[in-house]
Amino acid sequence: MSMRTRVVATATAVLLGAAGLALAPAATAAAPPYHGIDGGGGVTDDWQDEENLGVDDYPTSNATALWETVLWADGALYQDDDGDSHPFEKSRIDGSFGSETESATQWWQEHFGLSDNDGVVTEQSWTFAQQRLTGPTSAGTVTYHGTAHNATLKRVSNKYRVRIKGTGPWKIAYYDRVG
Repeated sequence: MSMRTRVVATATAVLLGAAGLALAPAATAAAPPYHGIDGGGGVTDDWQDEENLGVDDYPTSNATALWETVLWADGALYQDDDGDSHPFEKSRIDGSFGSETESATQWWQEHFGLSDNDGVVTEQSWTFAQQRLTGPTSAGTVTYHGTAHNATLKRVSNKYRVRIKGTGPWKIAYYDRVG
């Protein structure tokens, strides 16, 4: 075989190989990792390893709505701009960690004597709150036993679910989305 024939044959093989790669089916994209409140087995160790929540940490999320459910269940109070106290109502469960949720969280932390009482939900707050959980039932229901109300949450396939404003469909308690 001449040198020219070998060069043409090699170039053809390279081009055909490249074309074959272009026609190969694309690899299936892996599902994004779950980034939400989770748990398995009994609920007594579900929350101590959760992310911080606050004005600077996942301020708009279904995970925040789950925390707001805890605040409502415990009858937390928040202070408005004038310093007047108001109850954290069920209608405030909106997944937005604003000044009212921050103030109610600080009240909650002080009410239960936690040393982390700056209005940011940390491991100490999560661990304390999880002590008040029971379940799950066979239907996945988890109950938070608050001092003012019992709040119903769901845990299906080890993923917590919450209702925005306490009504409507169950939403997975993601850290990075609301609604």
